[in-house]
Amino acid sequence: MVIGIIGAGLSGLTAGRLLANEGHEVTIFEKSRGYGGRMATRYAGKDLKTKLDHGLPYFMAESSEFREFAVELIEKGIISTWGRNFSAYDGENLIHKNPNDPRDVIYTSTNGMNKIGKYLSRWVDVKESSRAAGLTYIGKNRSKKRAWMINMVTSKAFGFDAVIIALPAPQAFGILSTTIDEIDTLKIVRKLDEVNYRPSFSLMVGYGDAEIPEWQGIVCNNSILDFISNEASKRPDGHECSFVLHANAAFSRKHRDGDTEPVIREMLAEFSKITGGWAASPAWHQLHFWRYSRPQVQINKPFFELEDELAPLALIGDYFQGNGVESAYKSGYDLAKHWIEKFKK
Repeated sequence: MVIGIIGAGLSGLTAGRLLANEGHEVTIFEKSRGYGGRMATRYAGKDLKTKLDHGLPYFMAESSEFREFAVELIEKGIISTWGRNFSAYDGENLIHKNPNDPRDVIYTSTNGMNKIGKYLSRWVDVKESSRAAGLTYIGKNRSKKRAWMINMVTSKAFGFDAVIIALPAPQAFGILSTTIDEIDTLKIVRKLDEVNYRPSFSLMVGYGDAEIPEWQGIVCNNSILDFISNEASKRPDGHECSFVLHANAAFSRKHRDGDTEPVIREMLAEFSKITGGWAASPAWHQLHFWRYSRPQVQINKPFFELEDELAPLALIGDYFQGNGVESAYKSGYDLAKHWIEKFKK
């Protein structure tokens, strides 16, 4: 089959890779210039040599499928274990050893989280800076045309036998809503409307040649920050002293439509309060806002599928049976395995 996937996050790339390995022709459309979703890396600092994972600082693997993928990434030198030197902040004091240290293995990037998406993209054709506007259902009325048309904001359109929407639920809602008058997708659209997300600000800060703390990260409670990532602890020696401050959902929701200067000022003040006065004046800083950081409402199934043999359509993402990177991977994995078996003929 010729399969079009909208969204080059982890779920879309995972499904695309598995389906391409089975001989299907896969094209992925991604609205941004990069891919991997929240597995993102920003290049900043002097000569843009400092790498900061401003989306996902780390992840764990519970399912056998995701653990197998983690082992593959370790063997390729893309990730490594991390996080055995986390500190904790309780709102008043910095505790140098996190008392709630997770038992599961924690993984992070060795050269930037975006390398995971780049690795997965080797198996598929990813068209960057390509924003989809909607779908046209051709279905059983087609003659020589394919079952679906993916319509781009540029007015271009591409034909596919099957389509996978691998976007955050609100964006998937917008794409799927364009098909309601042509095919029965209303039940899926109504379910998507129930899913909402936590927003999050990520503040990237650099301190040049300053001494790098021994802690790898700080888990924060009773604070406007959720987590502080010591990015230099992930990288080879000689990396600039740099951090990513991840704000909590309440703070991010409060300031998401306002001026960014108060956001930066308050996050820096909190970082300085937690770690000491030296943190108040970084050499540089950059702020990023994640509108769809983590889903708050989950759907208790691995994916949505439109039951139309002549026009296969499916939705995958991190909001299926979870709310993080592993659920995104599993959703793409489970759909791909299902379609591989279903469309063997």
